[in-house]
Amino acid sequence: MDFSLLGLWNQMGAVAKVVVIILLGMSMYAIGIALDRFMVFRKGRQRSLAYLGALQPLVTGDGRLAEAVVLERSFKDAPAARVLGPAIADFVSGVESLGAGASDPVEIEMLVHGISRGMERAKKREVAGLQKGLPVLATISSSAPFVGLFGTVFGIITAFQQMADPSKGGGGGLASVSAGIAEALLTTAVGLAVAIGAVWFYNFFVIKLDQFTAVVDDSAGDLSEQLMRNVRKGAARPAGAGAIDRGA
Repeated sequence: MDFSLLGLWNQMGAVAKVVVIILLGMSMYAIGIALDRFMVFRKGRQRSLAYLGALQPLVTGDGRLAEAVVLERSFKDAPAARVLGPAIADFVSGVESLGAGASDPVEIEMLVHGISRGMERAKKREVAGLQKGLPVLATISSSAPFVGLFGTVFGIITAFQQMADPSKGGGGGLASVSAGIAEALLTTAVGLAVAIGAVWFYNFFVIKLDQFTAVVDDSAGDLSEQLMRNVRKGAARPAGAGAIDRGA
């Protein structure tokens, strides 16, 4: 009796083969999601760090907020730029619209508070985009063992039926049905392997997502504080800021 993978496959029943095919499909889908998310997270992190590095001297420098607004156009593929960039543009236009009221701490505090809420909403949108596919990984990791167990149950039923039927080699003990039992256990093994890989991928990307959220939260907090300092120093109204073409 051939107990190799190919031999067991040839001896499998229709239900067990369908279960294995489903599990292999789930595995390929999980690998595809993992590769896609890996590229997205890697590029997003690199571009976001580059944006934050370029943004720092512009925000801390006097009268350079106009350059900070324009900087976002060069980093449209950076998640951090899509969160912080619009906030800086809204701050500049908000200070200009306040006019003489820009010297009022209450008005500025209300403006920065509104911008902070806007950054929080933008961050949630970016996080939702980065989470694409992760619920599927979680579903695969939790359901794959049960799919394999489904095949195992049918395999064991078939094995006991063969054991009880003399015309199919029954009556000879476990030796006569060992292939059926091996087939039954194989589906569970495949299900566990798929689940283990999927849960590893899922946990890896959850950690990466938490790290991104922490970086954006810290950057947003630092930006809000720096904008307040710029107003107090009279640097919030850079020359030419009102001429910024946002549609460019």
